[in-house]
Amino acid sequence: MSISIDGVGGDGRLRVSPRDDAGREASRHWRRRIDARLAELVPPEDQAPSPLHQAMRYSLLAGGKRIRPVLAIQVATDLGASIEDVLDVACAVEMVHTASLILDDLPCMDDASLRRGRPANHLVFGEDTAILAATALLNRAFGVIAECDRLPAQTRIDLSRLLSESVGSHGIIAGQFCDLRIRHGHGDDVAGLTEMYGQKTGALFVAALEAGARVAQVEEPWVRAVREYAVNLGLAFQLLDDLLDTFGSSGDVGKDTRQDDGKSTLASRLGAHGARQEVHRYVESAASALEPLGSSGLQLANLARDYTHATMERVAAI
Repeated sequence: MSISIDGVGGDGRLRVSPRDDAGREASRHWRRRIDARLAELVPPEDQAPSPLHQAMRYSLLAGGKRIRPVLAIQVATDLGASIEDVLDVACAVEMVHTASLILDDLPCMDDASLRRGRPANHLVFGEDTAILAATALLNRAFGVIAECDRLPAQTRIDLSRLLSESVGSHGIIAGQFCDLRIRHGHGDDVAGLTEMYGQKTGALFVAALEAGARVAQVEEPWVRAVREYAVNLGLAFQLLDDLLDTFGSSGDVGKDTRQDDGKSTLASRLGAHGARQEVHRYVESAASALEPLGSSGLQLANLARDYTHATMERVAAI
């Protein structure tokens, strides 16, 4: 049986109550579909130039929670689309996410050695190939969107614009730039950190969820509700990442920890107790944003609570 968040106790720990397991089983099924389709959408390892394609597949097919593509599928199917309509769009979002991880791990960025329980891409294939693999995945993502002939041409244009904005100088790239500056003491107040989190993490959550809503071709008020949900969920996830970095182990988390030692983060600003409370506030704000969707938003709300609780359990000893 899975768990959903029910509130925060006086000690700052999350109170939980059981819920039905059907939603979690659906997410597992979608992850399997996503993994299988990702393997089909990028060139095979033995296709020239083989080392480049090996590097692309090494990171893209390394597993992970697949939370962004799962969310895209969840919102699209909840709002009336079929999984066939949204699957490739969800995979394109995951390609962008994987490209960002490869670049984040480079020595000139976060200088990480471990990602998803495996050596970082640049340690296996070299920095030059890692950069090219990330660039190739990013470009392939837009090709996948263009090839979604199940969708109207205008929808594909809208999705391309949405994904481009999430990556660009007001999205992931802006967030990484600000993150590097924060390490040198610039913009490290709560407002600056929150803005950076919204760019580095939140932007792709917004893209994934809005993409699902666009595939379902719902009215703009519902799109706005989904965007507000995504903004809050992205902030919750980045704050959870802070907690894992500070208090988790690399073996448990699957990537380097203590990366933020000596750097100002929201978790360090708020403290463990305050950070847990903020996670809960963001998750409940996300769930409240879905009220215009009525019963169509229930699974999304439960998904947010389920995923965040699964992470909170890993830092329960804080």
